[in-house]
Amino acid sequence: MVYLLKYIADDRGAVMHFIKSDSPAFTTFGEVYFSLIDVGVRKGLKVHTEATGNLAVPVGRVRFTLIDKRKESPTYGIIQEEVLGAPDDYKLLSIPPGVAYAWENTSDKPSVVANYSTIVWRADESVTLPLEELGV
Repeated sequence: MVYLLKYIADDRGAVMHFIKSDSPAFTTFGEVYFSLIDVGVRKGLKVHTEATGNLAVPVGRVRFTLIDKRKESPTYGIIQEEVLGAPDDYKLLSIPPGVAYAWENTSDKPSVVANYSTIVWRADESVTLPLEELGV
């Protein structure tokens, strides 16, 4: 799911909402962290077994490529792309367990991805897959 986020700008800067307890994306709190991605770098392909990731890009521009690995899902095997970045595409991308994703900085400067995860990170809770599964 993709949700529009509030980006409130004036001549002093901007306020960028990320997640609220009354958001449809909010279920439970695990942790929040930020990933800095250098220019031209691609990360992934990762799939979580329990965590839902809720991602926003407050700095830069990032292309997310997703593939549904949930065999019972009507979108199983479908590849989808979403581009996020403030201010024009300031959105929240909610990625449920079983959907694999990779991300690539498409900006000319480092980008920042904010992630609100529904659980605290554990090494046994995710798997990294080969990028070739996306046809790249």
